[in-house]
Amino acid sequence: MAEEERNASAEKLKEKANNYFKDKDYENAIKYYTEALELNPSNAIYYSNRSLAYLRTECYGYALGDATRALELDKNYIKGYYRRATSNMALGKFKAALKDYETVVRVRPNDKDAKMKYQECNKIVKQKAFERAIASDELKRSVVDSLDIENMSKLPKYIRSMH
Repeated sequence: MAEEERNASAEKLKEKANNYFKDKDYENAIKYYTEALELNPSNAIYYSNRSLAYLRTECYGYALGDATRALELDKNYIKGYYRRATSNMALGKFKAALKDYETVVRVRPNDKDAKMKYQECNKIVKQKAFERAIASDELKRSVVDSLDIENMSKLPKYIRSMH
């Protein structure tokens, strides 16, 4: 099959997958996006679409892989950053998600949804940092508090006995 024919067939499979997606039949959507990718593995949109279908089925690792692959194929494909950020959020990788949301907001400053997700993610990143700071503070304090200074002598007993 010539490349042109393969690409046309892949496009038809993508349309079929899109229809399944619209009907919330994500398993079949994934199946047909995969078939489209077998015919045209260099199409960032197919990877991004399958990534979204994986997100809907809560297969976050696969969603992350497809979003990353979409960006490897086209680093200017903004939906790829959005999908990767969403995947990372779902996996609890908030700093990585924040970086991608920053990219989306920078390119699409009027995208309300992207701004909201960015702010939500940024809040979580700051909260986690604050929690880590408090936890390490408590750890440091508890070690000091556990010392029994009253019953400590300046010299260990074996040294005192030498005098």
